[in-house]
Amino acid sequence: MTLPVPYSGAPAYNGPDVQIGDVRVDGVAIYTPVGVWPIQGSRWLVISQPIPITTTAGWGIAMAVISAIFAVVLAPFTCGLSLFLLFGLLFLTAKSHSMSGPLIVSIQSGPYHYMAQEIVHSPLHAAEALQRVNFAQALATR
Repeated sequence: MTLPVPYSGAPAYNGPDVQIGDVRVDGVAIYTPVGVWPIQGSRWLVISQPIPITTTAGWGIAMAVISAIFAVVLAPFTCGLSLFLLFGLLFLTAKSHSMSGPLIVSIQSGPYHYMAQEIVHSPLHAAEALQRVNFAQALATR
């Protein structure tokens, strides 16, 4: 089954390209996997659903293991429990914060509609993706 290409005109390059998921946008057209549409008058809607993730930091786990090894090695000399063991438990409280989730962009140009998805991995990546969508919206109102 082949999908029809709704906008068959070959637009000339007019400005910078913006990539949003699997959609590319320049100053004249929106290039989707299902066809090429004019950008003039298109509407853009963003649905952001990132999930914050908090985990124990990798360096904290490594330092806790090293401290536990020191505690075991020094145990005969300290008559039992070493402060290295207690100090190692303190490293396990170190946390690493990140985020992951989809940024869904709904694009409507005339009678055509497409939904692009981009997975964001950090707040900086999410802000940068939203800037690209805002730029595409600005191109649509030119």
